[in-house]
Amino acid sequence: MRADEAVRQNPGPMGVLALLRYPVKAMLGESLDAVEVGPSGLRGDRGWVVVDTGTGQRIANKRGPTDPRLRACRAEFLEVSDERLPLRVTLPDGRAVVGDEIEPALSDLLERPVALEPHRDRGEGRLGATGAHHDLAPLHLITTSTLGRLRRAAPSSEWGVHRFRANLLLDDGEERDGFAEDALVGGTLRAPSGLEIKVEIPTPRCVVPTRAHDGLPADPAILRTIVAEHRIDLGAFGNQGCAGAYATISRSGRLATGDRVEVQAPAMPPARSIRDAVAQLEADLVDTRQ
Repeated sequence: MRADEAVRQNPGPMGVLALLRYPVKAMLGESLDAVEVGPSGLRGDRGWVVVDTGTGQRIANKRGPTDPRLRACRAEFLEVSDERLPLRVTLPDGRAVVGDEIEPALSDLLERPVALEPHRDRGEGRLGATGAHHDLAPLHLITTSTLGRLRRAAPSSEWGVHRFRANLLLDDGEERDGFAEDALVGGTLRAPSGLEIKVEIPTPRCVVPTRAHDGLPADPAILRTIVAEHRIDLGAFGNQGCAGAYATISRSGRLATGDRVEVQAPAMPPARSIRDAVAQLEADLVDTRQ
């Protein structure tokens, strides 16, 4: 599907079906009932990445390698903690470690000295900001209609939202055509707390959703199906299979499961909104490298 084929209707309110947080890059995450959301996204989300202290290499960062032992760990952010690392990490053997116990335990698990490097967002939550451990934006959302469309296209695959490591699952019904996120690009989502989320760009998918994750089996058909069902021209980033959308925060606030978010649709057609978003991202990335 091309972006100019996206349905141009003003979507009605959508329900917040799930809130998901991933405190440590590449680890399993946690489901939340409610959370504060600010310029850097969900409080505590993607706050740390594991670094090999011998080489300085970030493990499972944006362009780095990954390690299945790390992917089998689960991280929880401790909202109230005096620890330097306000985290609880459950290791693959079921043992839980907190605070200063975490780095030695991960070093033993990965068989090399590692530390947790904190998030340093030098772009104030901007799309493509350097220093952050998010892939491209501080918030990642996906709709039930998109998951439903993919499920119908490949019913033998398991399309759990955890595959996509999104922060926000929005309920817009499963019977719609899917990929409703395209029509939201350039628009704003408003929560009852006053939180405002600006939808920036469709999410290009990589190999990550095909991996075994949180009880879901490895499945190479996941990416093949996305590419077959929904490719978008993302300019310099190529013609990408997309599912979901990246977003930034225009106004901070609290978000809870069960909230209804109002949609302010973009003024421009989806194709124009996406083209402008890609151009802005390219310009921002050039600025951060200078």
